[in-house]
Amino acid sequence: MKRRVLIISIFLLLLILLGFTVLRWCNRPPCRGRECVFTVEKGWGARRISQVLADSSIVRCRLYLLWRYSRMDNSPSLQAGIYRLDDSMSPDSILGILARGEVIPVETDWIMLAPGQTLNRSLDVISESTGIARSELDSISTDSSFLAFSGLQSLEGYLFPETYEFADTLEAVEILRKIVETGKTRWPEGTDELLENTGLTLQETMILASIVEREARADSERAVIAGVFLSRIRIGMKLESCATVQYALGEVKEVLLYSDLEIDDPYNTYVYQGLPPGPICSPGLPSIYASFQPDTVEGYLFFVSRDDGTGKHLFARTHAGHLSNIRSLTGR
Repeated sequence: MKRRVLIISIFLLLLILLGFTVLRWCNRPPCRGRECVFTVEKGWGARRISQVLADSSIVRCRLYLLWRYSRMDNSPSLQAGIYRLDDSMSPDSILGILARGEVIPVETDWIMLAPGQTLNRSLDVISESTGIARSELDSISTDSSFLAFSGLQSLEGYLFPETYEFADTLEAVEILRKIVETGKTRWPEGTDELLENTGLTLQETMILASIVEREARADSERAVIAGVFLSRIRIGMKLESCATVQYALGEVKEVLLYSDLEIDDPYNTYVYQGLPPGPICSPGLPSIYASFQPDTVEGYLFFVSRDDGTGKHLFARTHAGHLSNIRSLTGR
């Protein structure tokens, strides 16, 4: 009996020593001088990551790595990205790097989109900043599936003006999609209620915002100018926006001729009533907010630039008042 107990004790001791040796072996880095750039794809879990690391000979045993992962506090998510790893790292060190997301710094491109730019100019800027062929951007911007996915009729007006930093490995479609989505996240809260108050659709609001962007200079006047155009729409009065004529002409003229105001184009709001078919530029945030909440309290229907370097305007409720404002500026 004593001999049996002794044999079992020795067996258990050997088993413990064997287990301890195996654990030490699994924990010890391979140290074969192997280094690799390791990519963790989106959606990969710990099992997939451990298998690929073992296949890459960065760790000795995937099951040991999984066990060490289960011992980490709260089992943190292992972040997607590109890492530089080598086989001198311990399993715990590798897990720590993946959990903290210590990815390899990537080269980035900076894109600066200014308010008031047309789609054509914005695509030029993106192409110049990233090296992506303009033809590729044009193709994506008119692709029906891309527009449908983004919930848009056209990209005009929706390339939100901001300074962006993108990894230079990002594809063109991802860049355009991120710019559009950034703009949507900037819209004011409660858009459905705001649209109900103005009676405009979301698309019409963005069209209005693009006109306000090109007509207004002072942020303090944007809501009032939006109110002027909304009031005109409500009473069936033509918008008569010079900015829409410039869009129809395809150029910004310092002075528009009377012949310019007569061109037969749906974007010419001196000829056609209501809003034009689409936005005329990408509006900035102040113009977007102003168009979601136009100021119609004073009932203004007209405005004219003070032309004094301030960017501000004189407003009037009647045509007679508008003419009086013009006379006060010209001295006639």
